[in-house]
Amino acid sequence: MDLGVNETRRLLESIPNSIVQALNYSNVSVDAKKDDNGLYIEIIVHKSDAPVFYQGNMYKRIGTANFKVEGTQQQNALIEVRNRTWDSSVVDNVSIDDLDEESFQIFREEAVASGRISGKALESREKILEELELIKDGKLTVAAVLLFHRKPSKVVPGASILIGKMRNDADVVSSDEIKGSLMMLSRSILDILKVKYLYALISYDMPTRIETYPYPFDALREAVFNSLMHNDWSSGQSILIKVYDHSLSILNRAIVDEDWTVEHHKSRHINPLISNVFNKAGLVEKFGTGITKMIDSCKDAGNPEPLFETASTGLDFCVTFQASKLYRAIEKYRALNSDSVVDYRKVLAQMDKLTEDDEPNVRINSNDVRINVSKNTDDVRINVRLSDENQGSPAGTEDPVHSRKKHLIEFLKASPEATVEKLQSELSVTDRTIYRDIEWLRENGYLERLGSKKSGSWHVIKELE
Repeated sequence: MDLGVNETRRLLESIPNSIVQALNYSNVSVDAKKDDNGLYIEIIVHKSDAPVFYQGNMYKRIGTANFKVEGTQQQNALIEVRNRTWDSSVVDNVSIDDLDEESFQIFREEAVASGRISGKALESREKILEELELIKDGKLTVAAVLLFHRKPSKVVPGASILIGKMRNDADVVSSDEIKGSLMMLSRSILDILKVKYLYALISYDMPTRIETYPYPFDALREAVFNSLMHNDWSSGQSILIKVYDHSLSILNRAIVDEDWTVEHHKSRHINPLISNVFNKAGLVEKFGTGITKMIDSCKDAGNPEPLFETASTGLDFCVTFQASKLYRAIEKYRALNSDSVVDYRKVLAQMDKLTEDDEPNVRINSNDVRINVSKNTDDVRINVRLSDENQGSPAGTEDPVHSRKKHLIEFLKASPEATVEKLQSELSVTDRTIYRDIEWLRENGYLERLGSKKSGSWHVIKELE
């Protein structure tokens, strides 16, 4: 079939994602080819050294035939799968020569600066890969491809970062898809944010020129590195960064424990090989300290503590940073005064007055608030999390959040196997809103999950009045 250029581009993106969703398997090559008859798509599904699941059944490739794995063999295969991480599986279609020298050089520079790897281990690509356990029996692991291939999305669909400048959740002003090895992304993302999406407000404490950014870059760097390490790249989902006027959110596909909290979180490594490389390069310090570093960086810079959110399914993680009070005060001062030069000291003197109207005037309902009290040695912190759209309702009208939750319950009662995408379409809201509502309904005894996260269903315990 002769395919047009636009249709070819669409298929190059949609086919790998469809395969990942159907098989949870990403060792697939999809490429555009051309012959005398025109453009066509070539799809190669490479051999898997682990069982593949399809529609609830397990299959394994032996020779040129597919076999359904059942009984004792299935139990043994499951034990094997549990003991193997996805990033340690090997790929057949990539060689060391296909990897990117610039990515290796980035690692060398960072590793030398950190002093965590000796010079001999950095002499060649082969020695680096062996030192980091990224090569097995001469074959590269998925981790090696993600870390050092210039175009890893050709092997692992969705290996990219999407950045959007948002007017609101439904209105995207501009966006970029940033592709490259994880080593390249570790260096480029913050520069792209700084140059294109975040801007400094200029003020003067004569004669000193002062640049004020909305968020501390140490905290953003830690959040970006953690998302690169902990994203479930096997899902085919890119990391998403949303930049609003006074907030920035980083959302990645992750696996977290259901009892996860800010104070008692566990550092769970679904990509241990990738995490090890980031640690050996000195990009991250000790495992499990990222959240503490983000909080401390924001405190030191005078920013509110970041908000950490996990989906009720345990498959999404989001960190949101809020612009500092000083940044918002300078911005307001510039809007109210015609002076071409912003006086830093005047802004400081008027900061409380300039920002007094910044906080939203919301009505707090017990149904839409979750309070998490956490105790430290120095303080007792109370975090009040409001669901989105919590703006209260005029007298005599039904709360829109409550109404949405009722609709969600009714829909799940009729369609217990509905996916998040289906719920988004039905309720016309974001996936984060769906996750929040489901989490609230589960916590308050209206809803429960039966079976596994992938093939289970929802059970409505009671309806919401």
